[in-house]
Amino acid sequence: MDNKEFLKKIGLKLKVIRSLRGMSQDDIVNKLDIDKSYYSKVERGLTNPTLLYMKNLAEVLDVNLEDLINLNINI
Repeated sequence: MDNKEFLKKIGLKLKVIRSLRGMSQDDIVNKLDIDKSYYSKVERGLTNPTLLYMKNLAEVLDVNLEDLINLNINI
């Protein structure tokens, strides 16, 4: 799997988890005080977020970071 495909799959996983938690993008960006346009790009797989960014997202989404970035685990 190339990097572009990996980022798209991670973004889709974020979107699915967020939706399952009943959260909007606004909920996420407000809780983390992050830029909405950047978060949108992360969900669409258009940017490569830092590990700390992903750690913070995992905490807000109440999921283990390891599970979030492991594409072999469905949540």
